[in-house]
Amino acid sequence: MAAERELDRRARRVLGALALVAGVGLFVLSWQRYATFHNRTFDLAFYTRIAWGLARFDPNESIVGAHVAGLHLSLVLLPLGWLGAIFGTVPVLLAAQAAAYAATAFPLARLAGRRLGPLAYVCAGLAWLLHPNLGHVVAYEFHPGTLAVLPLAWLIDAVDRRDARALLGCVAATLACREDLATVTAVASLLAAVSFWRADRASHERGVRVRVAVGAAAASIAYLLLFLLVLHPMHAPRVGSLQLHFGQWGQSFPAVARYLLAHPAALFAHLTAPSRLLYALTVLAPVGLVLPLLAPRWLLPALPVLAVNLVSHFPTTLDLPSHYLTPALPFVLAAAIEGASRLALRLRETRRAPLMSAAVLVPALIAHVIAGGTPLSRDFPVSAFVRDTFTRDAAQIVAQIEALDRVAIDGAPGAAPSSVQGPDALLPHLAERKKVHRGPPPDRGDDFVVLDVRYRARFRHQEALVRTDEEPIIRDWLVRPGYGVIAATPSLLLLKHGADPRQGAVARRYLIGTADPNVGTQLTACLAVRSARLRGDTLVLDLVAGGGCPRDLVLRLGVGWRARRVDPLMDGVLSPAHLRRGDRVRSEHELEPGLRQLIVERGLRLGVLRQSGARPEPTDPMSVGVPLER
Repeated sequence: MAAERELDRRARRVLGALALVAGVGLFVLSWQRYATFHNRTFDLAFYTRIAWGLARFDPNESIVGAHVAGLHLSLVLLPLGWLGAIFGTVPVLLAAQAAAYAATAFPLARLAGRRLGPLAYVCAGLAWLLHPNLGHVVAYEFHPGTLAVLPLAWLIDAVDRRDARALLGCVAATLACREDLATVTAVASLLAAVSFWRADRASHERGVRVRVAVGAAAASIAYLLLFLLVLHPMHAPRVGSLQLHFGQWGQSFPAVARYLLAHPAALFAHLTAPSRLLYALTVLAPVGLVLPLLAPRWLLPALPVLAVNLVSHFPTTLDLPSHYLTPALPFVLAAAIEGASRLALRLRETRRAPLMSAAVLVPALIAHVIAGGTPLSRDFPVSAFVRDTFTRDAAQIVAQIEALDRVAIDGAPGAAPSSVQGPDALLPHLAERKKVHRGPPPDRGDDFVVLDVRYRARFRHQEALVRTDEEPIIRDWLVRPGYGVIAATPSLLLLKHGADPRQGAVARRYLIGTADPNVGTQLTACLAVRSARLRGDTLVLDLVAGGGCPRDLVLRLGVGWRARRVDPLMDGVLSPAHLRRGDRVRSEHELEPGLRQLIVERGLRLGVLRQSGARPEPTDPMSVGVPLER
């Protein structure tokens, strides 16, 4: 007996060390993704803003523009927001998610340990830590549903131990994460009631335990109905997750239910699509494929999550790395553990623990190596966790916004941080403010607007640039009344409400004085070239404006009558529409070594064109020769 206790202690220490390494490792990855500005969705910013707002008793969420009661009810964000006021909201959210992931290994390990001993304890916990879904989800963004895996795993342990009081606490903790998990807790509570009834027939406490479990199921359903029928209709955003996932079925939960009941053929066609038919393999493969089917009772609480995912038409819902799958995983792994124990009972006693290792741990290990999303995996996205040029540009823009906020607050004590509209990757760094919105369009009237111009690198020097979907949006913002560019990097432009686009350090890079608009070689009515010179590999053009130019005007430069290279004027930072008659303009263009040599040998030719690919006027020259100054 003493030897067994010592073995149990060693197993707990081993799993504790593994869980600590895994939890800290995924927290570091999630922090590194955030710190390097590689978040690709707005989820981290969204929940950061909610937690920050709840901690200040502000129930209105600005990113989607809705009251929090009309969004997912995630009451757990309130205490996390209070902690965030001390340690920073983003680090608290990411740390809480990593801690929940790591701690979930223990209740699942206890389930395995009771059936197959200390070795199975370690193997089951490690199988959870290695599940390929979790490496992606925990290191990617933040979702309250991911926090729910911990109370759901303890719920499994509570049912297995026939502890009704613990069951009640786990249900409450799960519902505090997300209201839609009430379907999961309801089914799990009913499963617990059946388990208590069968196991406690000789106990006088059987009736109490069963009533507690049934009450937990009823409370779960009541909580869900309160949200679906009262809170969500009252406070729902105009476009939210309901429309994104089920918009083809209806615009409200009752409408979706009515449509699916009235159109079974449409639902059948949706569910029998190849990707949905293969979803079961996606879910079961990392846990041994057939093992959960040997003990299917634990799959029942996972069915509501899996059913919603199957009905949804959101593109990534059925992907293995999707966070929509995560709340089902404790039950899927619990089913695999119990299935392996049932299989082991048919073998000799001495082979139970090794079978557990092979049956549960090995599939998880293989799946993790193939698609785990960590440094141990083949699909590890290294570029998402390292600093690059966008990291530098984004940090510079965020620092400038925060510096201007500090100046404004110092000048007017009690003033709130400025409102910001920007791309998703920047929003988690700017979410702790009253108003923060996703990148334009539309114009939300914010104090600062950050424009993402990374697409320009993909179409660099190509005529296709002026006809991309993004470029017209940027051109329109550059001439929007009341805004001016105050900072520019190769990836991002920072506009400030109330700034003069012709004033400031950015404008002075390009507007270098005045000149006679009648002197120079005419490119079009609004623009002439005075001179051109080479400074190393950079072509420096000295231009003069004859007046405001079309906002979509770009330069054609190179050699030959129809020069092939196309560049925005003034780096695309200032709009040609802001030019005035007599403005002297400097526009610099870095040349490839081959093009530089051709220009030196054959001479420089310049022209202009618009989005249509045509010259501004039919009488404008296709290009003109411009001598290079020494």
